[in-house]
Amino acid sequence: MTEFTYDAYREFLDSLLDRGYAFGGFDEPVPEETVVLRHDVDWSPERARRMARIEADRGVSSTYFVLVSAPLYNVRADRVRAAIAEIESLGHRVGVHFSTHEYWDADPGPDAVAARVREEQRALGTVVDDVADTVSFHIPPDWVLGVDYDGFTNAYAPAFFEEVAYTADSNQRWRDDPAFDGTPPERVQVLVHPGLWADDDERFGDRLDGERDRRFDAVRTYLDDQYGAVLQ
Repeated sequence: MTEFTYDAYREFLDSLLDRGYAFGGFDEPVPEETVVLRHDVDWSPERARRMARIEADRGVSSTYFVLVSAPLYNVRADRVRAAIAEIESLGHRVGVHFSTHEYWDADPGPDAVAARVREEQRALGTVVDDVADTVSFHIPPDWVLGVDYDGFTNAYAPAFFEEVAYTADSNQRWRDDPAFDGTPPERVQVLVHPGLWADDDERFGDRLDGERDRRFDAVRTYLDDQYGAVLQ
């Protein structure tokens, strides 16, 4: 059974390096014996920074996708800016994790998607030196899978989702089905969600409960700091 700890993540990366894998980006075609490593930062830029450090210690590069529309963090907030800046300084790419669900219930067409993506890329460009051209979709609807868009690279385009192997830790599904438990693929995209990993192992539901409590505490602290004196 896979543990979702930083030590386990270190072992996972070391196992890939021991097998001779190189780590590349979203370039076409993906070379043989290459891992395209990606992180969707759904709720914890701080944990993303921890993983970025672990990777940098091993000379591993990856792409971190941040939710510009996230209700759980603000990319312009000081602590988040600092985390993103360090991730970029460690040699990783930073791009947009785009939520179609913030805008549409159904496919609006590729032009509308591309226009909204460019808006979020410009917003991210206010805190990132070099925004990645590649975009990952948050909880991707079927209509973005296997699609090549004009104007940006889709992490779910055929070259990275259909023509290579693909594995992800979504909802901690690695726990009972470890990645690469059999014959390793020649080319693979690996998706990791930093919010699922920490110093200690926890089940997915417990991770969510802990994050909920931390966010409530953060909001309470902010309101006390900003407006507490007014109420006294």
